Amino acid sequence: MSATPNSVQLTVDGRAIDVPSGTLLIEACKSTGHEVPSFCYYPGLSLQAACRMCLVEIEKTPKLQTACTVVVQPGMVVRTETPQVAEARKSMLEFLLTNHPLDCPVCDKGGECELQDMVFRYGAAESRFVEEKEHQPEQQFSPIVYFDYPRCILCFRCVRVCDEAMDVKALGIGQRGVRTLIIPNRPDGTLECEECGMCIDICPVGALTSHQYRYKTRPWEMNYVGTPCAHCGDGCKTTLNIRNNQILRGNNRDMTGINGEFLCIKGRYAGDFTHHPERLRQPLLRRNGQLQPASWEEALGFVAQHLKEITKRSGPRTVGFLGSNRTTNEENYLLARFARTVVGTNNLDHHRTADFAALAGALHRLGVKLGDAMMPATTGVNERGFWEHSDIVGVHERMLAALNSSWDDVRRLPDRWWQDDTVRPFRAELQEILRDNHRFVFSLIHKFNQAVIETPAVRDEITTDVILAFVAEIEHKLFQHF
Repeated sequence: MSATPNSVQLTVDGRAIDVPSGTLLIEACKSTGHEVPSFCYYPGLSLQAACRMCLVEIEKTPKLQTACTVVVQPGMVVRTETPQVAEARKSMLEFLLTNHPLDCPVCDKGGECELQDMVFRYGAAESRFVEEKEHQPEQQFSPIVYFDYPRCILCFRCVRVCDEAMDVKALGIGQRGVRTLIIPNRPDGTLECEECGMCIDICPVGALTSHQYRYKTRPWEMNYVGTPCAHCGDGCKTTLNIRNNQILRGNNRDMTGINGEFLCIKGRYAGDFTHHPERLRQPLLRRNGQLQPASWEEALGFVAQHLKEITKRSGPRTVGFLGSNRTTNEENYLLARFARTVVGTNNLDHHRTADFAALAGALHRLGVKLGDAMMPATTGVNERGFWEHSDIVGVHERMLAALNSSWDDVRRLPDRWWQDDTVRPFRAELQEILRDNHRFVFSLIHKFNQAVIETPAVRDEITTDVILAFVAEIEHKLFQHF
């Protein structure tokens, strides 16, 4: 077997293999079916070599080496399952279990715990340590994330994935030695982040657990269903974990789909809407002033009849259709075909949340002067009158979802955000908005006008492009933290 260009030939447990040059030894071993255990190593994250579980023998090397940090070399001979390697891994497990609580029967990670699997594989059933284990109360980092300090094995996966993959840096490392622990980024011991839950999913043990999933089931009691996430139009793939026809959590550990294993807070935790008591489960028709349940045949017949009446009376151009970013491309395509070929209208749009820049652009295209429209006190039009203006109807709906943004998330914006050059001149006005819980979007633009546009003469010099750029910048800076 000869090595191809840009590849390296080595031997793993007696089997000659070719792998691309630069491959880590742990990945080369995986390609042969020899899975080298590790806690701290994770594909795509920086190398840590903290857990020492991936030790292997390399010929002509006097000591065991960590497979997660060694790059393959031509002619390398590696052995992954010798008595010396097995004893080293067993000893590392004994060290990890020195202070690790043996609470597997009540730990949410039971059944999918990597430490549990490794102890089952290598033993370490007996311990030479007689000292009492250290007990610490469980901490709640956020409404979602719980941290159990004694269970933590200091692999630092959570810190690295939050820093390197999510670029949030909400978790860090505190103290040193045997007192080392994972700490959140707020002085009061809570998290300031998007609550994506990636740190929970990547934890190899039960140190980080989810509020949504706690004490509800075991992995072997659930069914796993892969599906596109229904909460936006990005097309991420999520795996729904279902028990008794109820979604208990979402993840994507097989790393398929455009998102790999990453999910936002909605994709991972927003499955509870399926059993919400206010969820519409069948069509409703208004009869005698009351919404009453109806069959699909009745509802579709009602819609078809009224579409015919409207198009016959006023023409197809008076009819419009709203698609959704929560449906598939095929479904939206069928809606477009129905609108254009059956009804005969080109009035098609969709709903997109927090689209501030699109609102300003739409106002500009409609010929509405932003300086006047955004200052009701100056023009004599009240706030409600502005939103109900005939030229604005159909556009303002896009703003309504943003007006009810999560104030808790907004208040937790990091201090570095307030120092941004774009935001600094309006810091006082923005903070006043957040403190007073005013409706965010309208108040933000109104405060902008009050702070910058003092007189009509100055207001006329502020062009649509200036305000559009400001709104787009605020949208980008603020909603990247949601």
